[in-house]
Amino acid sequence: MLIISCKSAKQTTAKPKPDWVQNRPVNSDFYVGIGTASKTLNHLNYQQIAKKTAFDDMISEIQVNVSSSSVLKSVQNDLDFKQQFNATTKVTATNTIEKYDVVDSWENDNEFWIYFRLPKAEYEAAKKRKMQVQIDRAQDFMSRSDQLDIRKNFIDIIHLKIQALSALQNYLNEDVIGNYRGKEVKLVDEIFNSIQDQLFDVKYKTSVTSLMGTMGKPLPPFDAIAMMNDGSTISNLPLKAGSDGFSIHAFDRIETDNNGIATFTKAHVQGVGSTLFLRVEIDIEKLITIDSLNTILKTVLLNMQPPPISIKVAAEPLKVFVQDEEFNLSKTMDQKYFDPIVKKILTENGCILVGNKSDADYIFKISSNTQPQGVMWKDMLGASITITFSITDAKSGIEIYKDGIQNAKGFQTTPENAGLDAYKKSLNDVNNKLIPSLLNGLFSGGN
Repeated sequence: MLIISCKSAKQTTAKPKPDWVQNRPVNSDFYVGIGTASKTLNHLNYQQIAKKTAFDDMISEIQVNVSSSSVLKSVQNDLDFKQQFNATTKVTATNTIEKYDVVDSWENDNEFWIYFRLPKAEYEAAKKRKMQVQIDRAQDFMSRSDQLDIRKNFIDIIHLKIQALSALQNYLNEDVIGNYRGKEVKLVDEIFNSIQDQLFDVKYKTSVTSLMGTMGKPLPPFDAIAMMNDGSTISNLPLKAGSDGFSIHAFDRIETDNNGIATFTKAHVQGVGSTLFLRVEIDIEKLITIDSLNTILKTVLLNMQPPPISIKVAAEPLKVFVQDEEFNLSKTMDQKYFDPIVKKILTENGCILVGNKSDADYIFKISSNTQPQGVMWKDMLGASITITFSITDAKSGIEIYKDGIQNAKGFQTTPENAGLDAYKKSLNDVNNKLIPSLLNGLFSGGN
């Protein structure tokens, strides 16, 4: 006879705790997942939590290693790559699993435990089936790329090859064997090398071999022509211009036209020297813009940068005229707060200060004034300060930069001293906010 006490609706009659709860099962034929959840803390969904924990635990047993001959070997020591790789392989393993077994579960009043098991042979068979589907897709993309004329369809061929790699992106770590052009090959390596060979075939001609520039000013426009070794020009190829470090900044990221020509108009010098170099190269990031690419494949492709062409740039210092108008309660101040700071920063960054506007490339204007705020408390008076920094192109008269600080407060027993206190208290914001903004505005030329 079954006897049920009054408390039976709230308590679980626990079976003896099975061994697998305390000692994790080890079986060379199965991946094992053990999950648990607190019934007290998760009384509504403890089973779902335990099942997810068990599934994740089982996935963690599926070790995915990088083959010594894989295209990933060049980036596998990068910490960010390792994190990306682990996340990607976990998703791949999850999507590969078709079924698994619930071996057992156990619970008491406080805990719920569950035991999953996945036959390794079944997992490998499912993985092989899914991989073969992607191998077939990759081979089809490569076959289609071979049917195109590279002199007319350079970019289309690259995109087909990238799509072929995309089909195999979950297996970049492995020696995927496929058939290409009638031969059995390591398909990932074959596709990757094919893309690399095609990109490394790109050569450039430029309309200039050197440029003369002024720090912070635009460089003269110039053309770059992209072509293959046989002289055929390449249309729709994304190019970018830049430099090592921050000596030159280029805002152009453009594609070549139907004649293979890209015109660069937005390069600015940000450093001084006679041996600066502007680099023109393929914009790999724009070239591989395909929604289906995972982070791992993007990382690998971005490391595949063909040699650029370099243009020597001679840069002259930027000539700046500083116009300082600092007032306290609308009265001219004997002591200047911002003028020496600005001049020091400008000279430290390679600018030459000039005494006449007519000699300047840029006119830098400092405008500041304080306003009385009246009695704040007891005998303390307040004042607020407004500060504006602006940069004007001396030749065109166009203002290219403007920024400022408003309503920084100062307090003292007289209006004048309260204004001076506002100046002092604004120095931190000037150094940490306005000065960096000023340098960016100055050296970007308004871009």
